[in-house]
Amino acid sequence: MSFSLDVRRIRSEEYATVGALVRAAYENEYVLESDYLDEIEDVAGRDSVSQVLVAEENGRILGSVTIPNVGERLLSNSAPDEMDVRLLGVSGEARGKGVGEALMRHVVRVARDRGSRRLVLHTGDQMVKAHRLYERLGFQQIPEREFTIETISGTRRIISYGLEVAR
Repeated sequence: MSFSLDVRRIRSEEYATVGALVRAAYENEYVLESDYLDEIEDVAGRDSVSQVLVAEENGRILGSVTIPNVGERLLSNSAPDEMDVRLLGVSGEARGKGVGEALMRHVVRVARDRGSRRLVLHTGDQMVKAHRLYERLGFQQIPEREFTIETISGTRRIISYGLEVAR
């Protein structure tokens, strides 16, 4: 990474900016239903029930990710000793520069600090670039947690990944 990032909790005045950034990150890469894109863009709603984090450089927000509040879960199939993560998104200008990796490494540290055994996530089968990032960081697929959903582009497989983080 050729720049210095600050990863921190989002501020309310940044909700619209981050919502647009994350929506564009998903909308420009994948074929997704409009309801899901609206959910992705609803950063204010998400931050009211979880923690939205941003990666910032010199006042510019370059990416975002969502983690649960302490003691809570985002995914219905995560175990009590796991922490889950959702909606990693990086701006088009910052893609390939280590922003996603920096956000995920931060989330790994949070999971470890919270005493979680494993960090888990779901990702769509078409999100190949994200899969490469997760695998590079040591995540492994959890096949027994995978499932399919029906979308406007047909049946999609949702892949589950996990990373052991216990000390």
